[in-house]
Amino acid sequence: MNSLIQRQIAFNRSSNNAWDAFSEHRNQVTSLLKYGSDSSRLCILGAGNCNDLDLTTLIHSHPEIHLVDLDGDALAQGVAKQNLADQGHIYLHSGIDLTGMIDPISHWSPNTPLSKTDIAACIDAPTHCLGQLPGPFDVVASTCLLSQLIKSIVDTIGEDHPQFVEVIQAIRLGHLRLLLKLLNSGGWGVLVTDVVSSDSYPPLASVPTQNLSQVLVQLIRQGNFFHGVNPAAIVNLFGQDPVLSQQVASLEPVGPWHWNFGPRHYAVIAVKFQKR
Repeated sequence: MNSLIQRQIAFNRSSNNAWDAFSEHRNQVTSLLKYGSDSSRLCILGAGNCNDLDLTTLIHSHPEIHLVDLDGDALAQGVAKQNLADQGHIYLHSGIDLTGMIDPISHWSPNTPLSKTDIAACIDAPTHCLGQLPGPFDVVASTCLLSQLIKSIVDTIGEDHPQFVEVIQAIRLGHLRLLLKLLNSGGWGVLVTDVVSSDSYPPLASVPTQNLSQVLVQLIRQGNFFHGVNPAAIVNLFGQDPVLSQQVASLEPVGPWHWNFGPRHYAVIAVKFQKR
């Protein structure tokens, strides 16, 4: 099996029993997604074992929910854990590579020379999954997936590769454009991403929620955050990229909030945007 797929499966397994620990994070994510209409269709990218989704609440707002992840077992177990395995309005889409590049990326190394074509593919290849999903949708969310996509680059070519920054910027842009392409006109996209963890800032778990924003700003100024997920850079990209800027009607940063992952804690933010 592809090493990056194995890593994703292991990541999902590590939080199988973390339903209770995810409570605050799940409430935040669910509150961002629960508003819909009588005919609303919701698509969640990177749904994994669904610990960060209160599906029972969401199904009251969205009569049709589509959950997408590489790991089909995690999706099935996550839905079953919420006693919704027989719910006819929840659709599971497994084995879908949301980068469109997981096979070539898995063969990259710190010594791999990357061409302009490779960089362009990181931006364009995510759209290959459009034909595998019954879009467009009214609400599309990416739930702490972006940092995992970028980590696949950290784990393959490494931070010292001469094109490392260029590649992670391309991965990020490709992901944001995919969210937009999956949306109906007037639909809402929600990018949820973890920004920093207690691995690099051990006191994170003890920071009061009301102080978390200030602490996160300080950490970002110090360069203590995951590659490619600087909230300001993400917000700016919506205005700088010609594709995003022409198609996004409004944008709202949300958070930060705490995510208790068990062995570590994360600070998480969201960016909510509406397609023209």
